[in-house]
Amino acid sequence: MTGVGGPGVLRSAGPSMSSRPARRHPEGARTRMNRMPRLLWAALGTLLIGLGAVPAARVPIVGDDFQAFFETYAIGDGDVLKVLAFGWHQGTAAGHFNPIGQALGALHHFTIYRVSAGLGVPPQLTDVAVGTALIWLTVLAAATVLVNGLRYAGLTPRLDLWRAFALLAGITAVTLQLHPWTNDPVTTYLPAGWGSAVIGFALLGLALHATLPGRRGWVDIALVGVVALVAVLYYEMLVGMVVGTAVVYAGTVVRGRRRGDRPQVVRALVLSGVGVVLPALVFVGGRLLAAPAESSNYSGTTISLGPDALHTWWVAMVGAVPTGGWPYLIRMSGGRIPFETKPVLFALALLAGVVVLVAAWRRVPVLAGGWSKAALVPVGAVVAAWAATTATHATSQKYIDEIKEPGQVYLYYAVGVICVALLIAALVVTVLPAAGSLVRSVALLLLGAFVAVQAPLNWQLSQISAEAYGINRNLSAAAADDGVPEQIRCDTLLDWAERGWPEYYLDAVSEDVLEDFERAFGEPFCSDRSVLRKIAALPVG
Repeated sequence: MTGVGGPGVLRSAGPSMSSRPARRHPEGARTRMNRMPRLLWAALGTLLIGLGAVPAARVPIVGDDFQAFFETYAIGDGDVLKVLAFGWHQGTAAGHFNPIGQALGALHHFTIYRVSAGLGVPPQLTDVAVGTALIWLTVLAAATVLVNGLRYAGLTPRLDLWRAFALLAGITAVTLQLHPWTNDPVTTYLPAGWGSAVIGFALLGLALHATLPGRRGWVDIALVGVVALVAVLYYEMLVGMVVGTAVVYAGTVVRGRRRGDRPQVVRALVLSGVGVVLPALVFVGGRLLAAPAESSNYSGTTISLGPDALHTWWVAMVGAVPTGGWPYLIRMSGGRIPFETKPVLFALALLAGVVVLVAAWRRVPVLAGGWSKAALVPVGAVVAAWAATTATHATSQKYIDEIKEPGQVYLYYAVGVICVALLIAALVVTVLPAAGSLVRSVALLLLGAFVAVQAPLNWQLSQISAEAYGINRNLSAAAADDGVPEQIRCDTLLDWAERGWPEYYLDAVSEDVLEDFERAFGEPFCSDRSVLRKIAALPVG
């Protein structure tokens, strides 16, 4: 077994390359891989992501996301430039320094309302479409990590990007968990959760690509620098992805020194400067320049270290692992797995998609090899990114107080679940092909059993949320459709208001609904003064 960077790490199974005619293996592999065009791999992956996202599509816009949906359009006075300026400013307040992320998040909410009102489409569907697209982009970005990670470790032939995409899509579709509260990034604040994941995995994929043996030039370095800066200005937890790239650069320095490849060492050091040190300085400097967290009532940026933070970090890590959150999630679903018609049909549809993926995977070249020290670099980078991203929230007092057991999550879950999918995919590519048929059969049986529980569980949790927040769906739909009769709009607003919301939430949403509708359609949402007086007199929660 060779050391880090040694030639032939993660070697293909079978006779050595030296015993074969030159180029015979790569050309033969490439020909066989063309039997299933890239477009079909992309379509299969897209289908699997769509299937996996079905339960999330049933969940209405909830929590702070629901308030922001109305508030952003009202604050921007219907002007996209004002919305971007508002978001940018919010990104420098309350201990934050993420102006790019806050600006794009505000743009998201503004766009959802404008598109829905303009086309007469329920906002929940528009929001779901954006969320599913972000999951799709996240899986594609993660596929670059898988492809470049295997190349970094020396596995041949090269794994095609779209084949990797389909594999990760299948794993993500079956391992994705819904969580029955408003902090779940699978269903809420999509640009902060999945948007961060897109940028983070794109950055990690670029870092691995830039450090591949033989890479030269400044294009990779410039791309890494730009994306790393965007990452730390987008959302704080992406500091964890920068930590993951630092593992790549450190491993590359070790590899270069062992090989005596001075240009590779210099390149890795330069990448460390533009991709780690510079973003770190921007992040720390931005936090010093931002308005302190004490100036607002938001505690999410208040750091707390100690045993409680370590416990929260461990709970959060376990919650991203398949089955890790089951005790909590099953309890929240009513203490049972709903083996009923719709949940079972959903599970069967998801299993059918996985069967197609497995069948297609068996028709292409086997990628197998023995693990070596070189594989520790990409694997270590993914694990470090997962752990550090999770730590950015586990060290916040707000989430220490809220996250007590696996299954209670925050935005870090969007990164964590994909990191786990990457690790599983690496095992599928490198270990399962070399295992016996019995091991592969057992793995498939376990996969089927897992889907038989997770898919109905997700369906049940989505049903609970759909029923609990159905009034949110009704109000958002009425607020974006002037074809709904005014009396129904008034009744819907009153019905929503009577749910016992906190005062700030009730006032903000009620006022913004009226303002947004009149601005969008030129008529009052509700002109019935008796209804408005009832809302104003309601007791608050």
